[in-house]
Amino acid sequence: MKKLVIFSIGILSFLPMQIQARKYFCEIKGMEKGLSNGLKIVFDFGESPVYSVWSGLKSKQQLVDENGKEIDFNSMVDAANYMSEKGWNFQQAYTSMYAGNVIQHWIFYKEAETQEEAGKGIMTKESYKKK
Repeated sequence: MKKLVIFSIGILSFLPMQIQARKYFCEIKGMEKGLSNGLKIVFDFGESPVYSVWSGLKSKQQLVDENGKEIDFNSMVDAANYMSEKGWNFQQAYTSMYAGNVIQHWIFYKEAETQEEAGKGIMTKESYKKK
């Protein structure tokens, strides 16, 4: 009986550590702008589609500040530095083609208890409008 009690306490003390944090992912997608210099960069947190048949990457997935003003990034590295400052970790990068355009994909992750906690301090145009 004593062994069973000790075993049960051991199991119960281990369970909270297992559910404390998990990985949440974000994919930064960058595509050259049509007629101007630079990249169109959007952030995919998995909450809504980021592609449109008509316009390619959807603008509503671009990041905005607390006033709803779009945050301009100079490059994918600039966007990666922003994510790093917010506590996200780089995992992988690759490229693909969409409607004849090259898209750069950079995947980041953050360990947190909830998706809301992982995304704290980061807002897309879409989430700003819902606010």
